[in-house]
Amino acid sequence: MRALIVEQGWSRGALAAARALVAAGWTVGVTTPTGPRDGLAASSRACRAHHRLPGLHPAPAFVRAVAGAVRTGRYDVVFGAGEAEVVALSAARDVVAAAGAVVPHGPHEQLLRAVDKTELSRAASAVGIAVPDVLEAEDVPDERTACIVKADRHANPDVAGSPPRIDTTVVTGRTAVVRRVEEIHTLGAQAQVQVLHPGTLIAYAAVRGPGGVVAESMQRAERIWPPGAGASARAVTVDVDEELAARAQALLASLDLLGLAELQYVRDADGTARLIDLNARFYGSLSLAVAAGANLPAAWGDVALGRSPRPVRARPAVRYQWGTADVRRAVAERRGGLARDLAATLAAAPGAQHSVASLRDPGPALARLGAGLRSGRATGSGPSGGDAAQVRGVVVPQHLPRPARVPRR
Repeated sequence: MRALIVEQGWSRGALAAARALVAAGWTVGVTTPTGPRDGLAASSRACRAHHRLPGLHPAPAFVRAVAGAVRTGRYDVVFGAGEAEVVALSAARDVVAAAGAVVPHGPHEQLLRAVDKTELSRAASAVGIAVPDVLEAEDVPDERTACIVKADRHANPDVAGSPPRIDTTVVTGRTAVVRRVEEIHTLGAQAQVQVLHPGTLIAYAAVRGPGGVVAESMQRAERIWPPGAGASARAVTVDVDEELAARAQALLASLDLLGLAELQYVRDADGTARLIDLNARFYGSLSLAVAAGANLPAAWGDVALGRSPRPVRARPAVRYQWGTADVRRAVAERRGGLARDLAATLAAAPGAQHSVASLRDPGPALARLGAGLRSGRATGSGPSGGDAAQVRGVVVPQHLPRPARVPRR
């Protein structure tokens, strides 16, 4: 069994997937637009072959290069690591199939519905899942109100010149919200403004085959970065909420979505869980589910090849830490003071599953460190990896470990 992971180079989800697939007996190849050591998965011992591919634009050249890599490596399945790669590969699945590999998603039109925030909200509401309240940018009441501003799709690979990802941001004030909406429009996407609902970030991840879900995991974030609307910097697996899982599975069935899906929710004080996103791809904290016994990438590969994997569910109480993000968060939030928060962050590291660091596979961490040093010499700062967080109307690269005034959860 041979899998090709198509990515831009610094995806934590791609690294977790490569490690998980190899652990299940797969041979894994990785593509990036740069060299074999300029990336996390490409630097891993799990990567048995590296293919240098052009970027997503122009699309015909990208698709031809993927097909060529499939033929060269005799791959059976091609996974896109980011939403841009997922959408581009899904649209070109016939070309990839002619080269000999499967692009493991349901119908392309349904995939587009799943990754479109407006369409996803409609589908979720139809099966009884709560979603965030939405308002027009001009209706933000004042310059002190914080909102979530996101693109309808994180990526639009069919739009020439569009970035690989348009990040969701926390923006404070009507003026800043209007400005961010206009920025998203210039990137070729539509924008959605959501009310910032305070609560706890939780996620339900599942691999769905033709007969239903075959692997699942549920987690609760303990710290997030950026604060207010970020990803899990610390998380723990929890018992699956059966009602939430049943509604999530109904949503996936209504979308005819096959393969891996991570559904992110914010659960407020009264227990209402609002669906804020769906990732039909390898997600950042994927290594947590794998460490908890649910090898979601391997289950997805089996489904793609028409197999029926044994159903698995992640066990609870397994901990996870995204170390660099947790340090940045501690410097920004300073819970109980900077020294205390940093000490607690370091104390959380032993025994936790990490997204990059591994004594058995040190290459990705060393590659990240080397990239940071090179970027620091060139720009006076560390590598951003393409990530940025916008807080209070100001774009702040996530690699800068400095305080940011943001709404707290």
